[in-house]
Amino acid sequence: MTEEMAADFFFVHDAIVYGALKKCQIPYNHPDYEDYVQIGRMKLVEAYECFPKDLTEEEAFYQFTGYAFQKVKWGVLDEIRVRVRRAEQEVFMPEDFEPLVVDERSLVDAEIVMQDMYQSMLACLTEGEQTYLNDAVILQLSVKDIAKKRGVSRKTVYAWRQRVAEKLAEYKSVLKN
Repeated sequence: MTEEMAADFFFVHDAIVYGALKKCQIPYNHPDYEDYVQIGRMKLVEAYECFPKDLTEEEAFYQFTGYAFQKVKWGVLDEIRVRVRRAEQEVFMPEDFEPLVVDERSLVDAEIVMQDMYQSMLACLTEGEQTYLNDAVILQLSVKDIAKKRGVSRKTVYAWRQRVAEKLAEYKSVLKN
């Protein structure tokens, strides 16, 4: 389709878009009026592309008008529904809202201290004991699950737990404070 043909098409059929907007009760002074006009024009082109008959025939021309009007109206109504849903999902803060101020630096500092402490704990342990500690603390697996995962008996896992507890006993007092 050439530019001239497109201009002629919209000159002839733009009234369908404006009629559909009027039917959807969107006034000229609506803040999103131009957006709806563009949506209507896109739906008009879609209707043209989908219309099965040749528009050069007079009967088909009138059928197209009704068909295109419905397509445009439904497209605009769909867009209205989408915008209403978005607006309903937005949460507006009350005017007297005062945000909670959290000293994020102290939270970050505490997190760094805990990570450093955990790393120093791991340094005191053998590789098997480190594996146990990660499974038990980080992954929060049960003794049975650790034994199954590592292919050892539960008795072995209990032994790891006992050795880890003995080696990390000095950290217990630090963690309580």
